[in-house]
Amino acid sequence: MLSCPCKLLNGIMKPQLNLVVHSALIYILCFMVNTGVHEGAHAVAAKLTGLHPILHHNYVSTSGEDSASLFVKVLTPAAGPLMSLLQGILFLLLLRTSPRKSLTTLFYLWMSVMGFINIGGYLMLTPLVDYGDTGRVFTLFGSPQWLKWIIAFAGLFGLIKLVLQFTRDFENQIPAAFLHQSFKPGRLANLLIAYPVLIGIPLTTLISLPAPTFISILYPTTSPFIIFMVYGRLRRKKEHLVGHADYPENISIILAVFTIGIFVITRLLVKGIPL
Repeated sequence: MLSCPCKLLNGIMKPQLNLVVHSALIYILCFMVNTGVHEGAHAVAAKLTGLHPILHHNYVSTSGEDSASLFVKVLTPAAGPLMSLLQGILFLLLLRTSPRKSLTTLFYLWMSVMGFINIGGYLMLTPLVDYGDTGRVFTLFGSPQWLKWIIAFAGLFGLIKLVLQFTRDFENQIPAAFLHQSFKPGRLANLLIAYPVLIGIPLTTLISLPAPTFISILYPTTSPFIIFMVYGRLRRKKEHLVGHADYPENISIILAVFTIGIFVITRLLVKGIPL
């Protein structure tokens, strides 16, 4: 008599656990890839303009800037946010043109969101942190403080508007297997967003150590919370959330191995690699 309820419980809990684990793994993977792409853009820009960059896990150190032109001094810090913007747009196009929702499109989704969060976050910090990417750019141009604040508020409201546009995309990533099960919207939103993000925040913060600046810790600890605006919208829906994603029944070994591999590369970059 006890075996039936146990089997039923296992049948209900396993898909939920898989969704949380898959979402958390992809969140952590996207964080590392997103950071690598951003910092890589700084390093490549510095290298192409004759500077001597050293690529680290979450920053780039350069030498030779003292004698560089204003163009070179501006291009290096600007390259990261511009690449993040390009990343957000590119992965959004991949996401919206993919007919089948899967772990791949969940990866596209988080890469797009993180790209936009990157550039929006830096714009918001423009008047507050002179050594940040956009702060350095506008300081080098001699921009007045009032203009920096306009840019900051534009970045804030623009980011809010953009992030809210992903509400339907997140709902689509709920497994189709949940379609005929009577889960409340809040519970599904927890599985897809809240639990993975809350698991991911401390882990990505640890991955970011050692931190050369305050921003290096501020980003992993605070930036994900803007996605809770989408979470709130999904929780408030009165009808059942309708997802279309098809995830593997068991934890994806490929995803796990790839995440571990990127983690190893990230930690190797802590000491820095000269380019």
